[in-house]
Amino acid sequence: MSIVQTSTISVGPLPPRAGRQLRLKLALFVASLIFSVAGFVAFDYFYSAAILGGAVSGGPHGFCFVRDPQRSFAFQPNCSCIRPWLGNSYAFNTNSLGFRDERIRQVPLTSSQPRILVLGDSAPEGMTSWQDSFIGRIAANFPQYEFLNSSVEGYSPSNYLNTARMLINQGIQFDEAIVFIDISDAQDEAAFFHDVGSSGAVMTASQKSAKANWYSNLRLWINNQLLLTNDVFDFFEKGLVRFGWYHLELGHGGNEFDLERSAWTYRKVSDVDPYETGYAPLGLEGGIRREKEKMDLLWQELKQRNIPISVVVYPWPAQVAHDTADSRQVRIWRDWCEGKCKRFVTLFPAFFAIKDQCPRTQPGCWYLSHFIFGDTHYNSAGDAVVANVIGNALLDSPASKRPAPISSQDADSQSRNGSSDPSGVRP
Repeated sequence: MSIVQTSTISVGPLPPRAGRQLRLKLALFVASLIFSVAGFVAFDYFYSAAILGGAVSGGPHGFCFVRDPQRSFAFQPNCSCIRPWLGNSYAFNTNSLGFRDERIRQVPLTSSQPRILVLGDSAPEGMTSWQDSFIGRIAANFPQYEFLNSSVEGYSPSNYLNTARMLINQGIQFDEAIVFIDISDAQDEAAFFHDVGSSGAVMTASQKSAKANWYSNLRLWINNQLLLTNDVFDFFEKGLVRFGWYHLELGHGGNEFDLERSAWTYRKVSDVDPYETGYAPLGLEGGIRREKEKMDLLWQELKQRNIPISVVVYPWPAQVAHDTADSRQVRIWRDWCEGKCKRFVTLFPAFFAIKDQCPRTQPGCWYLSHFIFGDTHYNSAGDAVVANVIGNALLDSPASKRPAPISSQDADSQSRNGSSDPSGVRP
């Protein structure tokens, strides 16, 4: 039996000189790190100021917005500008009606083509170039139709109705109306718009309350002031979202995946807090009821003129993350369309199918691939999906040209001739 003896080496405290050198190296490292970060931020600040200063900015609403007595706000007719949106910008044009269009143009009272009126808010307006927006894509794919895109950021059924009435009063003829009902319309009708008198004119809420915390305020400042630093934050945030972390606060009013404006389809929201943290004064159910009332009036006005109506519903990121394809939004407007609509189109199944295609290791890939990062709007790929679904609906049920309306003079002439045939020919 052999015994192996080991000797232990005791390590005592570093000599004073070695300890000072270690502390000095650590201090130099921290100082160089702070200096590097400060230098990067300083460079980023002046670089971003030069880039942003050279860009045309129209403020919080962009250019081309004007006050409107019936709709509270609208687009200026025959306007052209560069519209900023979340760090990007795109060419923006309106026609003689004040509707977004491919170019400035005069819209005649009538058209030889079937004319489709598009009613909606920011999604069908398109927060991107006309060619990339889904209405622009549909118009390009269906040149046999003329599309009047009256959609405006912030509109809801009250202004869908007011816009259609404006066209009717001006004698602008259209053959069909497609209404894109937005998730946010419930809150807009409950808390943002209110009627002024009996004409249907609306005004907006005088106050606005938004969710904010130190991080969202910091992110908003970085987004607006430091382009390069913002890219660094985006890189890490995109990684978290890709792995299914559905929390993204960039200073736009809360978590993009759980905003109060969109959460009502799958969880309780406040009926007492003001816009846009809550649904006061009408409350959620009051807002939905007002949506239906305005849509009823729109349907009745169109039915009197034999103009068919269609409804399209589409999800926000919150619905894809937390809701189902048979969302309450889908059920409400599917039921409303019974006996009223030429078409009811839901985009929910298409986007839930995209979500199902994400690998298990990247459950949030659907948002990065089909939505503008840090936003609730679709990107180019998302717009292409919407355009494809709407295009298929138009192929299944094409739009047709309505007979020209009979003037009162022609009607009197037909009555004197004893003919009820619009052609004036006796049977």
